[in-house]
Amino acid sequence: MIKRWTFDDDKLFDLVLSNRKHGTCCLYKNDKNMSKIGDIEIIYNSKNEEIQIQITSVQKCHFCDIDENWAKIEGEGDLSLEYWKRIHFDFFRKEKSDFQPTDMLELNEFVVIK
Repeated sequence: MIKRWTFDDDKLFDLVLSNRKHGTCCLYKNDKNMSKIGDIEIIYNSKNEEIQIQITSVQKCHFCDIDENWAKIEGEGDLSLEYWKRIHFDFFRKEKSDFQPTDMLELNEFVVIK
């Protein structure tokens, strides 16, 4: 089954299109729901345009353990860890009101295939 999803902002879709963004993350739910290496996923933007990606790496990591390298893989803002943590903490707080820096994330790296 192909997973279909959107970013909350078309700017992130555009970063994937421009080949700057090679990773994304979400709150970790459980191992059963994690993406798997080789999975094909389709990302949509608000205009219903799509990009197909293939997952190349999947890992779990506590929010507080994210490093500068991951911030660069995600390709957002000025690519700094400080920017990444500020933007993502706010994002995850909206998804989960009691979000804490020790909460686990699922990190997915990908390549664009179409």
